[in-house]
Amino acid sequence: MRLLFLLLVLVNVAFYAYAFMARQQDSAQNRISQLQINPDKVRLLQSAGGARDAAPQKPAPAAADNTTAAPAACIEWGLFAGPDVARADAAITGLGLPQDSVQRTVVGAGGYWVYLPPLKTKAEVGRKIDELKTFGVTDLFVVQDPAPLRNAISLGIFKTEEGAQKFLEGLRGKGVRSAVAARRENFLRQVAYFVREPTEAVVASLTERQREFPGSEIKAVACPANDAAK
Repeated sequence: MRLLFLLLVLVNVAFYAYAFMARQQDSAQNRISQLQINPDKVRLLQSAGGARDAAPQKPAPAAADNTTAAPAACIEWGLFAGPDVARADAAITGLGLPQDSVQRTVVGAGGYWVYLPPLKTKAEVGRKIDELKTFGVTDLFVVQDPAPLRNAISLGIFKTEEGAQKFLEGLRGKGVRSAVAARRENFLRQVAYFVREPTEAVVASLTERQREFPGSEIKAVACPANDAAK
């Protein structure tokens, strides 16, 4: 599992580096094209004798600049729900980044959920949490929403069914037999963070903090069009 984790981080960071270099290359190509001469716009100067007879040439209108700025590159870190949101907020704040370089976004609630089905009483919930701790499972929270999900114990949230199933297999390997994975719709708020144009040191720091949040992902993406934090 640790090898898979490290490979995932390396692939994500490599993709970010590739996207960043490609963007820089595009910008360089734009600058080069602006310096190239268009032969059809080159005109010969009139000779001294014919200058009086030639009508003055009007300056050619400046060509419209249709180039658009390349989208900024961001590192996305997520997804977080329940108590993990406050913990992730603290982790991001601990990086000491400028406020305008970090965007906190509430994302769509569709995805997959690994959880223990709802229990009847708080006493049962307490006993189940103690049991999970004996298996080494401590990253969890109890759903407080009204029935039918009240007192379910959430163990992980994932964008894909494949990610949820892999996590579920890991839990079963630890001895957790009652956990299930299912499609989850619109009952848990999820939060993602976007860090604009991060340095290598920032990427490394985020990767270090990711270890405290099993199931979270770090990946390189284009920065969201709406820069307003939510």
